[in-house]
Amino acid sequence: MTRPNTNNYFLADNAKAVFASLLCVIAVTLLLALITFSFVKTQEEARARQILNNVGMVFRDAELTLDHLNSLAFKVCSDEHLFEMRKTLFRSRFVKEIGFYENDKLSCSTYLGILDTPFEDAKPDFVTALDDIFWINTPLQLFEQRSTGTVVRRGRYNAVLDMNSVIGFSNAQDWQLFYNGDKFYPMAGNPTLINRTLSNEMLAKSQFFSLNFILCNKTYSHTCLKVVPDYKRLMNLHAGKLFLFFLIMLMTAAFSHMVTFNFLRRRRSIEYRVKKGLQQGSFFCVYQPFVNLRTGQVIGCEVLSRFEDDFGVIFPDEFIPYIKSLDKTWEFTLDMMKKSMTELTSNPDIPEGFKVSFNLFPVDFTRNGCLDLDFVQALNTKQFKLVLEITEDEQIATQSAVKHIKSLKSKGFLFAIDDFGVGYSNLGQLQTLSCDYLKIDRSFVMEMEEHSIRSSLIPHIISIAEGLNVDLIAEGVENCEQAKELRSLSVGFGQGWLYGKPQSVENLAECVKSNV
Repeated sequence: MTRPNTNNYFLADNAKAVFASLLCVIAVTLLLALITFSFVKTQEEARARQILNNVGMVFRDAELTLDHLNSLAFKVCSDEHLFEMRKTLFRSRFVKEIGFYENDKLSCSTYLGILDTPFEDAKPDFVTALDDIFWINTPLQLFEQRSTGTVVRRGRYNAVLDMNSVIGFSNAQDWQLFYNGDKFYPMAGNPTLINRTLSNEMLAKSQFFSLNFILCNKTYSHTCLKVVPDYKRLMNLHAGKLFLFFLIMLMTAAFSHMVTFNFLRRRRSIEYRVKKGLQQGSFFCVYQPFVNLRTGQVIGCEVLSRFEDDFGVIFPDEFIPYIKSLDKTWEFTLDMMKKSMTELTSNPDIPEGFKVSFNLFPVDFTRNGCLDLDFVQALNTKQFKLVLEITEDEQIATQSAVKHIKSLKSKGFLFAIDDFGVGYSNLGQLQTLSCDYLKIDRSFVMEMEEHSIRSSLIPHIISIAEGLNVDLIAEGVENCEQAKELRSLSVGFGQGWLYGKPQSVENLAECVKSNV
């Protein structure tokens, strides 16, 4: 991968990572917003229920107080009567004052005592279905009308309720307590939120994604509370959560960008691409012909593996080490054998008896599984001469490797020692292996024209081959002068760019046809 391409991929990966982090931030923001909204709404509804519950406690206290007094047998104001009224007032929690009516006029109270002149009440604000009469924020006689309060009358008694201690009466509230019976009347809070009676359908109507809602007391169902959010109060109340919210979004953006960018960079790494290629069978075969140096006829080919994906080409000297490190050499070899045999046998222009050479890893000859190559023979419908190439290595010197190689030879496979002369050379080992071909490493051939010390070793290699009675294949033949000198040295076969680069099976077939 060239430097400009690397930079382009870096910018592309960074752009994708930014986009992915943006999506993650949006998703996390929506999720947190939903959670936060649900939490805030739950809190606001709990607050509203608490207000209604407090009102319900006041009403319940007044109801018990008035019911108790109405059950007494008193018909007129007297000291005994006032004593009983004051005793009842003492036991009450939310009733501040109790009054008694004679002939529908207030004649005495726990605070004022027996009135010299009984007086009539003002017109009530509303009357409930139980005939309870309510005056909301009405001037109180006991304070010479300089104070107001909520008064409820039931039967012969009334009670001044301590509403202020449980809900307050500020007009700056973001809620409104109201009576929603036959007549609508605001009781506390902000009186501008609702100004009319609501139907049951309207009370039941609720939207999840809204902090506007109406709740009614379960016991006193006509007593309801309308809530309209005060966003300034909510912002102040949940400022810490909003700050945490912001930090989480920043962390999400940073983390998702890092993870996405590293993932994309890893996808472009050779290790990841090779591993994925092995899993998906993405490696493919190319074929480099080798020829009879005397006649120039293409008599066989070496099967080579190649890899290319959306990110470009990975060369063998790059992916082979990773295949070894993943311990996938045998699986890789089997895959290449299956693919190449299928392609070669299915092409009508590849002749019968063609030499087909496969590269095997020395380590694989130490495994018992290396004997499981019968499927290759089953695929060999054209009677190809199958050559297994191995590089000289200390691993093929083991007894198990030698045993396996001999077993494969008995099944009809031929053997070639690849890159001979530069590796683990051992004449005793060569005799033990009883190979069929020696492949002269390309480094010797490339220096022939310069008559270097390395190239001067070729005659010695030829002598070794003659002593072992094996054929020689010269690798890296790139020009006619090299081919001519190799022929003069009685090297039988050649392979290199002079005769063809690694190519597709179709091009190999054309090369074979052109040499017939």
